[in-house]
Amino acid sequence: MKRKLFLFGSAGLVMILLLIRILPGNVSKKTEAAAFLKPVIPVEVYIAHDTSMLYQLSTIGSLRANESVDIVSEINKKVITIYLKEGSFVSKGQILFKLDDADIQAKISKLRIEEQLASTNEAREKAQLAKGGISQEHYDETSNHLKTIRSEIDILMVDFSKTEIRAPFSGKIGLRTVSEGALVSPDMVLASLQDVSRIKVDFSVPEMYAGDLLPGSGISFFTGYSPKEYKAAIDAVEPEVEKKTRTILLRALCDNRDGSLVPGASVRVELNLKAINKKLFVPTAALIPTLRGYDVYLMKSGKAVLQPVQTGLRNSSSVQVIEGVSLNDTVVVTNLLRIKPDSPLKVVKFD
Repeated sequence: MKRKLFLFGSAGLVMILLLIRILPGNVSKKTEAAAFLKPVIPVEVYIAHDTSMLYQLSTIGSLRANESVDIVSEINKKVITIYLKEGSFVSKGQILFKLDDADIQAKISKLRIEEQLASTNEAREKAQLAKGGISQEHYDETSNHLKTIRSEIDILMVDFSKTEIRAPFSGKIGLRTVSEGALVSPDMVLASLQDVSRIKVDFSVPEMYAGDLLPGSGISFFTGYSPKEYKAAIDAVEPEVEKKTRTILLRALCDNRDGSLVPGASVRVELNLKAINKKLFVPTAALIPTLRGYDVYLMKSGKAVLQPVQTGLRNSSSVQVIEGVSLNDTVVVTNLLRIKPDSPLKVVKFD
């Protein structure tokens, strides 16, 4: 009996020791296996499909007045009268400044008297010439003297016209820089004049788009001080590419009779270049920049697969994929920084 009890006790002790040795190993292996499990990453995905879209280009432009000029004097004279009102509208030919013309008027008056006398002598000697009383040479001298006087009067009349500074076109006058009594010269700007009934929109685009933008093409633009969308039409295209920037300068015209557009302001210009039909586009957010170009993550069998792609045209939110993505591929859009190749993924939103 004692021998049986001893045998049973020994067997039990052996079993206990075996369990103690086996169980910790299994627990340790399970713990190690759990440590190597990759976390499931929640992502939003886009199913690649044929897309039709309008290809747009956005750039920065500047506003210019339809016509703009600095008002200056052609001669050195003193300002005696100012007719303009700052910031007002003026018509073409309207007098803006009057300069001192006293000396010119005096010279013209003197020459008018000489002209009258010379004209009388010319008429008298012309009659004598017809009778043979004087030679042709004598008459020619008298006639030339009259013509010289009249030419000098014409010169003074030109100088007289320069004492009246007039608006070369209709527009809005700016702030004047002189007062009555000021001595002005040709290098002094008296005021500025701008025709803002129409506004020019100057902007540049890369040379690759030269064939897509022709006179008459429509554009849209936005200012920084108004939410309104403005429309304009391309009026002219610079025939030469700017060598430093490899861009082409374009100019569009926009109606501005309401005066809401201000020359000199910067604007955001948007151009609808062409319609793209039946092409694969993916969200721009899905692209991963690399040294060789771009990659995307595709979701296949619940795991992430890194795929190099070749891109084409793009707009503000989408980019054309020429190679690397096929129809109905699942493209990962979010959580790209957390994903590595073969990472398990969980879709939380389809697009």
